[in-house]
Amino acid sequence: MTLRGLLRRDSAADRSAEERLERCFACDADLRESRSYERHRVCHACGHHYHLNARQRVSTILDPGSFRETDRSVTALDPIQFRERQSYRHRVLEAQRRTGLAEAAFTGTGALYGREVVIAALDFSFLGGSIGVASGERLARAFERAASRGLAVVTVLSTSGVRMREGLLALMQLPRLATAHQKLAEKGLPHITLLSDPSTGSAFAGLANLADFIIAEPNALVGYSALREMRERTGEELPEDAHTSESHLRQGLIDAIVRREDLRPSLGLLIDLLMSNYELRPVGRPEREPREYARLEAWRQVQLSRHENRPTAPDFIRRITTTFVEIHGDRSGEDDPSISAGLGLLGGEAVILIGQNRLQGLAAPGAIGPAGFHKARRAMRLAQKFKLPLITFLDSDGARPDLAAEEAGLGDAIARCMRDMLRLQPPSLAVITGEGASEAAVAMAVADRVLMLENAVYEVVSPEDAARRLYGEAARVDEVAERLRLTSHDCLRLGIVDSIVPEPGEGAHTNHDEACLLLRRSVVRSLTAIQRERPRRRLNRRRDRYRNTGDTHAWVRGRIERRVADLTDRFAHWRRRMTSQPRRTPRHAETPADPEIMR
Repeated sequence: MTLRGLLRRDSAADRSAEERLERCFACDADLRESRSYERHRVCHACGHHYHLNARQRVSTILDPGSFRETDRSVTALDPIQFRERQSYRHRVLEAQRRTGLAEAAFTGTGALYGREVVIAALDFSFLGGSIGVASGERLARAFERAASRGLAVVTVLSTSGVRMREGLLALMQLPRLATAHQKLAEKGLPHITLLSDPSTGSAFAGLANLADFIIAEPNALVGYSALREMRERTGEELPEDAHTSESHLRQGLIDAIVRREDLRPSLGLLIDLLMSNYELRPVGRPEREPREYARLEAWRQVQLSRHENRPTAPDFIRRITTTFVEIHGDRSGEDDPSISAGLGLLGGEAVILIGQNRLQGLAAPGAIGPAGFHKARRAMRLAQKFKLPLITFLDSDGARPDLAAEEAGLGDAIARCMRDMLRLQPPSLAVITGEGASEAAVAMAVADRVLMLENAVYEVVSPEDAARRLYGEAARVDEVAERLRLTSHDCLRLGIVDSIVPEPGEGAHTNHDEACLLLRRSVVRSLTAIQRERPRRRLNRRRDRYRNTGDTHAWVRGRIERRVADLTDRFAHWRRRMTSQPRRTPRHAETPADPEIMR
């Protein structure tokens, strides 16, 4: 019998053995009548995800009959002539006969909902899914093929890392993959990876984390270090869910956990968003901006902007978009819930959205820490890479004022966030939906156009803090709020914002649906207008706008203005002294004259 026949026979034997499984390993449930197990190899009772080989993975993701394998001839049986009790060459040949694969990396092209993609899967049943010279070359070619043909890449990992028996040549596959992946990134093409159980070691660090979006299956073992090694180093037992996909999601190290039956539509949606070819365009004459509603006192607007029933930024995002896929963290080990960010569809166009959520802060409600600004920067990088418009929704209590945030680089995070948004090449739109608080707001508000809800406020400092600093008490907060010029109408008059979005009734808190409808219309109108401009002109306008904020005067005019202001101030001071000076007592009065007054 030929080698190909042996491979097919052994592969079929493995599949038939798996099909004979009658009870769940995890919960002992009867699997003989389970449709979930039959279709997806998932226990219907406990949700345990059983192992799938590379061919099964590909068939569950791609359109039926569309897969075409590539680079099957790329092999390397024993690159460094490794010697042990059983030769390494024999191990590779045995794995080939048992799995029907020529290497752990199974690569090819296919269609996902009609869109052609490049797919690569690491099969754990082939020497632990480890990456060696042959697998590294196959994966590198997959990235290069996608870059040359303008295709997205989907990688499915079930791996223990790099292949020890190929020595340093195996380790050097990491820079090999990074170099090939760079070509894909330069073309602005997406890479999405799926982590299955297990996905550990160097492949997790050097391949999975190159992806733009990381998905994991439920309760999968994922991470860089081996559990055994961590136990030995600490001498303690690890938490029950340590190194799982659930713990990684909480820390912002992956973006989503997706059940196997939902994987195919999730991947299709993500690729459609990241490779969107549609853009909002106006038809006919542009719509007019709505009339402004009645104005309220400044302090009253501050109170309305903080109303407990006012829609939050995530509320607005989910109501004005038809689809929203959230990202989590920036893979630095913390996912700040005060920032929500992700990809969405707005009027049929894919956009990147960032929302400040004042109700979900960690240390203080709505306060944003360094991890929140890092997450926002990651969303901006996605917008830059995939040339998608960026929309930010601002409503927070400001940056997190504590020592831990300071030591974690809060100031640097704010500065870099503002810089990245100013440099952004795609169109950008900022919306102040509630309380735009100081540096936390301005770091995400330096956009091509800035909108502001009617009862929102934009502050350099909260009115309460300003009153305490100026008068030593908060009793005069209403007076200070008026002087700070923080209302939407003040910001429009100062040129800080471009237009005001009206609110329903007595405020957005009275009718969420109407408030979101009004905001959606304004956002679509503004985004359409921005995208009509040529990119270079739009960037120059943005630069000039923030370069020239606030009026200044030339030398002559400034000298005259200072002189007039000095005389006015002297006159006002003299008038205050005259009106506050007590009257002199007549000579015939019994009370003696005050010597200080007489002087």
